Amino acid sequence: MRVMIVTVVVVIGFAVFVSSKQIKRNRRIQEEVAALEAEASKIRRENETLSERISYFSSSDFREQEAKKKLGLKKIGETLAVIKLAPEYNGEKQERNIQNEIAIEVAADDTKENVSNYKKWWKIFF
Repeated sequence: MRVMIVTVVVVIGFAVFVSSKQIKRNRRIQEEVAALEAEASKIRRENETLSERISYFSSSDFREQEAKKKLGLKKIGETLAVIKLAPEYNGEKQERNIQNEIAIEVAADDTKENVSNYKKWWKIFF
């Protein structure tokens, strides 16, 4: 009888030991799944953001804005004016912030389509 009780206790102890290991393993797997799901949702958000940026960069508004900003192009009939902002006061000295100057030149002849580019550049520099 004692042998039977000892055997039952050992079997129950072994079952509890195996079950506890299995429970720990399941928790670890669930934590890894949760971490991977969080990473997947983060990647989905990044993909959505990139898709929005791609659609913006391929739009005609963006192309027009970049052509005006980087290449100095303008639409037919648009005029250019130069607006210089007042220099900012920084403590003891005044500095002119070149980035704040907006170059827009108003010229009646530039509205004509037949003015060549070298004449426009000549006019800008001289």
